[in-house]
Amino acid sequence: SKTHQFFLTSFTAPTKCHQCTSLMVGLIRQGCACDVFDVSIWIILVFKKNNKQKIPKKTGIRKGWQRALAIVCDFKLFFYDINEDRDSKPNAVVSQVIDMRDGAFSVGSVWPSDFTAARREEMPRIFKVTASQLSAPSNKYSIPILADSENEKSEWVEVLSELHRILKKNHFRDRSGYVLKEAYDSSLPLIKTTQAAAIIEILRVGDLKKVHQIELIPHGQIVAVISGRSHHVQLFPMSALDGRKMSVHKLVETKGCQAMTSGTVCQGARTCLCVARKSQVLCFELFQGKKISHRQFKEVQVPANVQWMAIFGEQLCVGFQLGFLRYPLRREGIPHRMLHAHDPTLAFIARHPEDALCAVEISSIEYLLCFKSIGVYIDSRGLRSRPVELMWPATPSYCRKATLQRSLIF
Repeated sequence: SKTHQFFLTSFTAPTKCHQCTSLMVGLIRQGCACDVFDVSIWIILVFKKNNKQKIPKKTGIRKGWQRALAIVCDFKLFFYDINEDRDSKPNAVVSQVIDMRDGAFSVGSVWPSDFTAARREEMPRIFKVTASQLSAPSNKYSIPILADSENEKSEWVEVLSELHRILKKNHFRDRSGYVLKEAYDSSLPLIKTTQAAAIIEILRVGDLKKVHQIELIPHGQIVAVISGRSHHVQLFPMSALDGRKMSVHKLVETKGCQAMTSGTVCQGARTCLCVARKSQVLCFELFQGKKISHRQFKEVQVPANVQWMAIFGEQLCVGFQLGFLRYPLRREGIPHRMLHAHDPTLAFIARHPEDALCAVEISSIEYLLCFKSIGVYIDSRGLRSRPVELMWPATPSYCRKATLQRSLIF
């Protein structure tokens, strides 16, 4: 008799687990497949409604519709883009997710006034799904969905409405960790084009040069900014945020830098700013008196271009395409590789280098390393500490650790 032969694989299209029927969400290594019986399951061990629908193109409903695979799973509505120019197979990356546990969730037919750009003959086949969003003036967003027939539209509305009714009847507990709030008035055009911000108050500080990164340094009462065409670091006293005119301290050595991070060393006695310029990291001690001053005390050479940095205790943690390294800041010494070269369960990262997003210090003996496609837990020796891997539903562009609830924001 034949037996299952499972192997870890990366699915290129949306795939459900044959055991629990949930979507195996992720960009790579989403689950295991059996060579013998053509079965796919989660690495660790709904409702089955999915179909190809039409949603408005990203440029708006006036430009027409695009095909998308719609799947209802785990009380969520997933949309996957379908590339009509190739093999008409859906992309493995989730383009949009609507959570049916959202308090503003609703589904129903549309009126001609809801979507005036839609054609009159399409209206009987269109239904809309509404959920909450973060924008002004409305806090709700409705996405129109074009079914192939009126009967199919009625089926979708009936199914989604019934699932939502079951959720409300069972008083499904709200597990959301954060409530989104708009951080600025979207009517202000200057702030609308900001690429990086730590918003304290709606007040412009400094010149009109393009800002690439902002770093608040509370211990030194300093604001560090990477700005301008030359990507220099400029330091402002935090009192400048009150609107007072203050002198700016420019770090000339940082021309062409792409990232920075700050922290303290010597048990909090010294304020440190580390600035990355390609594969080089310059470490400065900052002084705040009548005027801001600095002193470079260390220079670090990284094997590849720096993609992320943070200070953990007395060490500088640097992320790059081949992994993460920890460098001692107070003394000289060799860097510590955070991915063990002889751990076979992590060998896939070396075979297929991933961009580094961030690292999180879970404890003194455990870290979470986040890459562009996956996240892994490792111990202080660089060996895998947990079998579970974190999966992203879509390709993240940035990651930040939240100070509350020990969580990540993408």
